[in-house]
Amino acid sequence: MDTKTITDATILDCGHVPSNHDSCTTGYGVDRNGRTACYACCALNDKQSMRDTGRAVLYLVNDDSEVTNWPGSLRLHVYHARKGRHNIAGSRTDVWFQFEGSEWHGTQYGEWSELCHCKKSVS
Repeated sequence: MDTKTITDATILDCGHVPSNHDSCTTGYGVDRNGRTACYACCALNDKQSMRDTGRAVLYLVNDDSEVTNWPGSLRLHVYHARKGRHNIAGSRTDVWFQFEGSEWHGTQYGEWSELCHCKKSVS
């Protein structure tokens, strides 16, 4: 993948300039094909991927009350969370949330990661 220099005035592949950001972030995301997108477009892309695949790797944040995408531009409220044990990771947290009228389930393993492996529940 070619690396490109991106400034706050650069037009990204999504057609927008980088999102407002702090010194710890870039203001844009890069997909597996190297295309750049502002944070709002990252949320749109993540939503479309969730629709297409029925799966997502999100982040369980705010004391297990939300799942978000990497930049936090997609936020979904967790309506139920349950903590339990896991034989390898030590613990696991299961969460349930709604996305576009469908129930989704996510699982976070261990205490040292915010990654939450999510999938659409079969009705």
